[in-house]
Amino acid sequence: MHVTNALRTAALCALAGLWLTGPASAEPGLGSIRFDNWGFFQKNPDDSIQWQYRPRVYVPYEFEGGWTFRQRADVPMIYTDSRGPGNPGGGYSGGIGNILLESILDTPDVAPNLSLRGSVRLVFPSPKPSPFGTDNQYQVAPMLGFSYRLPDLLRGVTVTPSARYFWGFNANEPNVKLVNTLDLFPAVDFRLDEQWALQLYPENPIVYNQNTSAWFVPLDFMFVRRVGKTFHFGIGGAFKLGNPSNPSDDYLINGRASFYV
Repeated sequence: MHVTNALRTAALCALAGLWLTGPASAEPGLGSIRFDNWGFFQKNPDDSIQWQYRPRVYVPYEFEGGWTFRQRADVPMIYTDSRGPGNPGGGYSGGIGNILLESILDTPDVAPNLSLRGSVRLVFPSPKPSPFGTDNQYQVAPMLGFSYRLPDLLRGVTVTPSARYFWGFNANEPNVKLVNTLDLFPAVDFRLDEQWALQLYPENPIVYNQNTSAWFVPLDFMFVRRVGKTFHFGIGGAFKLGNPSNPSDDYLINGRASFYV
């Protein structure tokens, strides 16, 4: 218990550190703001369906020396016939999912073509319980990763793996099982030509659930097309590999439209 509390405290301190990194440098400049519009169709093992629209925004601040701080916010909107305390009848119903805020810090190159990334995410519980939210609890999730660019491999490859750990805390109801999961993103971006790229694990991670000692391993991919400098779109999906003991989606199809201003 003491170790868990110490890790949570360290994560919250890291969040404060990310917020305070910028003012120690020169006056920041606002970079291009990115607006993502994600859409998901998800098929679950119990034959229920979930539709989701997830608007997302990234606001970057760029500092001298190549440091970049970004603030991210997601507000998922869910429509599903999955059963749960928030939808006991099982008919189609809508609601807001877990809202998240994330502070992200990217370093300049620490070696040729290599930069580092760290972040802390805060997840706020949905106004409605499962299947819309995660058991009425807050979550904190620190992340570490890096980006390594290989411009001479194929038409250009970028490797961006990351690991994020989620801890649940401050549950709103008694007897709630607190979230305790590790998310792994073995992300790779393959440039196919001047406009198209293939991304592996851009959105849906490999997950280890500490509470159940179970892995969930999807195959996640997306084809992305750049249309000028201000608009990108992509389409892809994630498919469950194997038969994990913990219930999760059989497959999902997703797409996004991104605008830069």
